[in-house]
Amino acid sequence: MTGLVAIAGVAVSLAGVSCAVLLGRLIVQRRRHFSDLQERSQTMNRLLTFSQTIQGAGKPDQVYTALCHYLQSELNLHGLAILAHDPEAMPTTELVAAWPHRLAGDRLAMADVDPSVCPCLRQGLPWHFESGGAPVRCGLEKALDLSASNPAYCIPFNFGRGVRVVVHMLLAQGREWTEHRRQIAQAYVNASHAVLSALQLLAEAERQSMTDGLTGLYNRRSLDQLLMREVALAERHGHALAVVMVDLDAFKQINDSHGHAAGDHVLRAFAECVHITLRKTDLAFRYGGDEFVIALPQTNTTQAQQVMQKLRQAFGAVDFSHAITNMQEQPTLSMGVAERSAAYNVLTMGQMLSAADQALYAAKNGPRNCIKVFEPPQAA
Repeated sequence: MTGLVAIAGVAVSLAGVSCAVLLGRLIVQRRRHFSDLQERSQTMNRLLTFSQTIQGAGKPDQVYTALCHYLQSELNLHGLAILAHDPEAMPTTELVAAWPHRLAGDRLAMADVDPSVCPCLRQGLPWHFESGGAPVRCGLEKALDLSASNPAYCIPFNFGRGVRVVVHMLLAQGREWTEHRRQIAQAYVNASHAVLSALQLLAEAERQSMTDGLTGLYNRRSLDQLLMREVALAERHGHALAVVMVDLDAFKQINDSHGHAAGDHVLRAFAECVHITLRKTDLAFRYGGDEFVIALPQTNTTQAQQVMQKLRQAFGAVDFSHAITNMQEQPTLSMGVAERSAAYNVLTMGQMLSAADQALYAAKNGPRNCIKVFEPPQAA
């Protein structure tokens, strides 16, 4: 009987120990679960803060900078590079954000990078490079001087008209891209993608409101704002500013003889010549019908005549025969040039446009197909 009691006592003791161990394990698991929930809650709060931050961004560069900062802080990255490829931009490929900041020291170096060396840009899919697991890494790592021995994860996305972006992230050696880390990175990138797409739509809408639908040049409604800005800058910095009024000679005859489609083709051809001739800092407006205004910042009268001569030559070399049948004469341009000048009392935007218009009137009522410079009326 005594033995049975002893055995029962040992069993009770063992059961007590087992319950204590089990309870301890449950407590540890509960603490881990609570810690995980707390960490996830903090991650969601940071992601919400990030989303609110970039919602207030007005330019893509601000979104890229914020994305770079938050990803590095959230994932404790060893290195990060954000690359944008826009086939219509110059350069087409640009390093828009990076950490450490030394990576972004030479933005122009990316102009020679071939986007085909990046699997993300080429295939449009996330790419995971495990540490030491791939003998061939992304060619951009070499271009950006990033270490190929660190585990990397890249996320690409497209927005706007053909703009492709890749976010290239590196962890420190010994760490791995777990599913949780990849999901966090993707969440930040998705939030940035949405804001960048919205900014692109807003920019496109603004561009369409300020440009002429036929030629793609600025419209007359945008002339007041943009030309007034150039006049103010010229006055503030003491720079030269030239304004040119351009008219297509005998344009009405083209419309009457060949139809409005032919006239539209001539106008588009002129706009194309403007794009290939003028600098990016120059402004070209469709003033109305077949009249155009061109603003040339930091340009005096002599330089303006040289630029306009190149434009006349480019337009004179256009072959219209494939689009307009039986065109007897090559379309030509008449131009009037005026420079902002205190000596001639041509200082305001209105005075400059009036002076350029007077010079154009002299060209149209003379030989045409020429460039005339504004000359103030001589005192009697």
